[in-house]
Amino acid sequence: MWKIVIIMLMPLNNGPNSVEVTHQNDKRLIFYTEEACYHHVAKNIDLLRAFADRHYPDVPVKSINCFRKDLSI
Repeated sequence: MWKIVIIMLMPLNNGPNSVEVTHQNDKRLIFYTEEACYHHVAKNIDLLRAFADRHYPDVPVKSINCFRKDLSI
């Protein structure tokens, strides 16, 4: 399983610098492969940037990546 994480370019590393994307239109995002995750990122790049801007107004996006989800929880 894979998840989308948006990393922000925070000045002076003040506090958290990323946000995990778990849902789109009230539907949980589930990616079984890294390729499917990055395909979703490419297809929805503008929505993801807008989502990041709502959480961190006026802070530029550093990167949008897919990471393996820890299934131990």
